[in-house]
Parts: sequence; structure tokens; C-alpha cells
Amino acid sequence: MAFRGTADEIQLATLTRILDDYCEQSGIEGSHPAREHLARRLIALFSGGIDNPGDIRMALDSIAKDWRGASPAQP
Repeated sequence: MAFRGTADEIQLATLTRILDDYCEQSGIEGSHPAREHLARRLIALFSGGIDNPGDIRMALDSIAKDWRGASPAQP
């Protein structure tokens, strides 16, 4: 799943599925600010060349851990 520039429909569907699955497993509901934060980071990871779903999930684990450690005023 090589990526540079704009994601196609298949890539967007894959990223959406990764985010949906990750948030469901983590108990992050659709309107929670963490979901938007993770979505932005997921796109940044993918844009930076991380395109393996397993690698993306590991990176999201690290990002989510940082998010949970932040105070409510910090995203």
C-alpha cells in the first residue's frame, strides 16, 4: 500500500477501518476528541510512509498512551 500525495478510495477505506477498529477496541466513542486526534495522527503516519496496518496500530498505541496521559486541557 504505497502512498505519496492523495489517498485513493481503497487507501481511505483501509485507514477508516483501522481507525474504527482501533477506537472500538480502545473504547473511544465516535464523538470523543481522542478519535479526531488519532485520525490526524494516522493520516500523518500514513503520509510519512508507514503503510503497514500492524505498524500503524503500534504507532496508535503509543499515541493513545500519550493522549491518555495528557490533562483534559491538552489534546
